[in-house]
Amino acid sequence: MKVTLLDGEVKVYDKPRQVADIAGDIAISLKKKCIGALINDKDVVTSGAIIDKDCKLEIITERHELYRSAVNYTAKIITGFAVKSLYPDADLVPQNDDLSLEEFSLFFDYPQGLKFEDLKAVENLANEMIKDNKPFSFGEASEEECLKKLKDINKNPIYLEAVKEDSEKRYIKYEVGKFGGLEFFARYAMLKSTGSLYKIELTQLTGAYFQGDASNPMIYRLHGITGDSKESFEKVQETIEEMKNSDHKYIAKNLEIFHLDPIIGQGLPIWLPNGAILKQEIKKYLMEKEFEFDFIQIETPIIGTSELYKRSGHWDHYRDDMFAPMHLPKEEMVLKPMSCPHHISVYNYKQRSYRELPLRFAEHALQHRYESSGSLTGLERVRAMELTDSHIFVRPDQVKEEFSRCFALIQEVLETFNIKIDYLSLSLRDPKDKQKYFDDDKMWNEAEKQLEEVLKELKLEYKKMPGEAAFYGPKLDIQAKTALGHEITVSTIQLDFLLPQKFNLSYVGPNGDLLKPIMIHRGLVGTYERFISVLLEQTKGVLPLWCSPRQVEIIPVQQSGAFDYAEQVKAELRKHYIRAGIDNRDERLSYKIRDAQIKKIPYQVVLGEAEEANKTITYRQYGSEEQVTVKLDEFIKMLKEKIDSKEYS
Repeated sequence: MKVTLLDGEVKVYDKPRQVADIAGDIAISLKKKCIGALINDKDVVTSGAIIDKDCKLEIITERHELYRSAVNYTAKIITGFAVKSLYPDADLVPQNDDLSLEEFSLFFDYPQGLKFEDLKAVENLANEMIKDNKPFSFGEASEEECLKKLKDINKNPIYLEAVKEDSEKRYIKYEVGKFGGLEFFARYAMLKSTGSLYKIELTQLTGAYFQGDASNPMIYRLHGITGDSKESFEKVQETIEEMKNSDHKYIAKNLEIFHLDPIIGQGLPIWLPNGAILKQEIKKYLMEKEFEFDFIQIETPIIGTSELYKRSGHWDHYRDDMFAPMHLPKEEMVLKPMSCPHHISVYNYKQRSYRELPLRFAEHALQHRYESSGSLTGLERVRAMELTDSHIFVRPDQVKEEFSRCFALIQEVLETFNIKIDYLSLSLRDPKDKQKYFDDDKMWNEAEKQLEEVLKELKLEYKKMPGEAAFYGPKLDIQAKTALGHEITVSTIQLDFLLPQKFNLSYVGPNGDLLKPIMIHRGLVGTYERFISVLLEQTKGVLPLWCSPRQVEIIPVQQSGAFDYAEQVKAELRKHYIRAGIDNRDERLSYKIRDAQIKKIPYQVVLGEAEEANKTITYRQYGSEEQVTVKLDEFIKMLKEKIDSKEYS
C-alpha cells in the first residue's frame, strides 16, 4: 500500500495503518497534533480511520485550513447528543452542510414542535459535556452496524438511504466514534476530546428542506457557534456580527432597496424607489458599455410555448426549475426561464451571411424560475429576475476572439464596481453522464479545447470543474462569495454547439454554401438581483456616487430659515440630473447629519444664513469630518466630473 504525502514523499506499508500512526511515522509530535486527514483531496476522515489502499493523504492539525471545519463538526456531534438526550423522540438528520463557515448547523426533526427558547437546556447540556472532557475514539464498522445505530437516532428511511448513497462515494464508508459511553456515526475529522472545545452557544432555530429539496420533509436547522479557546470563540462572535452587518438583506433594509411581500409571492422582489433608481442607473451604464462593444439590443416576450423549450432541451433539463405550464384552449405556455430560444428566433427570422457575423444580441430579460422556497435568499436567489443576457452568433474562426472580447467587457464592468472575485471556474461536462449532457463527444471535445485554449492565451488562472457545464456546452463562470459564505456566479461566458443544431441555424458562407454558426451565451453581471446583492455586501452599502439613489442630502439649518434657498439648490442640482433631497424635519442639525451618514448618502450639504447670503454651499462627504464651503456651480462641476468618470468615491 502506497501513501503519498503532501510534500510528495511516498510511504509504503504492507498492512493497513491508522491515520494517527501514519502521522507518527512522519514525526512523534505530529501524531499528538493529528485530528484527522484529507484523503485524495476530497474525503475527510478521523485520526482513527484505517488506511488500507493507495491514496494521497494530508494530515490535519490546528494549522490546517480544514481545522475550523473539524472544530465545527465536533460541536455538531456534541450538540446532537444533547438534543437527543433531552428530546428522545427527535430524529437527528445526517444532512451535510458547509463546516467551513463561522457557525455550525445541526439538522433534526421533531414532530411535537419546538421554539428556540426551548433549546437553552440543550446548550447547557452541551457545555456540561465539554466540561466532562471525554476523549473521542474511533473504529471502522460494517454497513449493517452503522445503519442500525442510525436507526436509533432517526426513524425516517429517506435519511438512511441518503447516508447509504453518500457513503458509497467515500474512501472510508462507515466509521464509528465513541465518547463517554456514547456512540455516533463519524463522518469528519474531530478534536481529541469534548474538552478541546471552549464553549458552544446556540444562536437561532430555522427551518430547511432535507437536501434543499421542497419535495422532501421540512426539518429544523439549529445554528450555533463554537471555538477551541476563549479567543477563537470571541473572534467567531465578532465575525458573525460583521457578517450580519455585511448581509445584503440587512443593508438593503436600511437603504430601502427592495421589499418581499408574502401576499405577492415568495421570491418575487419589489424594487422600492431607491432600489429602482440603483437598478436603472446600473442598467444605463451596462447598456452604454454594450453599445460600445457593438451589441444590438432586442426585446422578447416573457412567455413561450412549451414546444419551444422542448425543442431547445430546457424542458428535459430544467423542467423542475420552471413554473408550471399555463394551459390555454389550444396552447400550452410557460414563463420564460431562459432567453436563448427567443434570441435564436431573432437570428433565424431571415437568412444570415458570413459577413454579418459575429452577430451580438443583448437583452435585459425578465425571467422566472421556480426555485424551491427553502433556497430563496433575499435578492441572492429569487423566482423573478432580470438577466443581463446576450447571445452571440459566430463563425468557428471567430470563437476565440469573441470570447476574449466578452471577457474584456466583463472585466471592465466588474472593475468599475470594484467587485472582488473569488476565482474563475472552467465548467466541463462529465463524459460518463450521457443523460445530463448531449451525447456528442466530438462536439464536447472541440468546445472544451477551444475554451481552455482561450483561457491559457489570456493567462488566466482557473479551476477545472468537471460535471458543472451546461447541458449544451462548457462555460467560464466568474465566482464570488457572499457575506454568508455562499458561492455565487457573478458573470458567465458559455460555448454552445448544440442549440444551433437543434434549431437548424445557418449562414451563407463565402462559397455560397450553408454553414452552421456557433453560439456564445454571455451573462454580463448575471441578474440585477444577484449582482446588486453582491454590490451591497462588498460596498457595505456605500455605493458609488454615480449610482447612489440619493446623491446629495440638503440640510437647511433650522434657525436660519434657509428653506427657500434649499429649494433653489435642489432645483439647480436636478437641472444637472443630480439626485438631491431636502431634510426639512424639525430635528437638530447633528441628528440630520448623522441620519444622512447612516443612510450612506455620498454628500451632505448644510445651508445656513452665510451660505444663503453668499450663494455658497457647505458640504461634507460620507465618511469624512471635513466641511468644505464652495460656490454652488463649483460643487456641481465637481459632482458631474465624478459621475461622468464613474469615479468610485
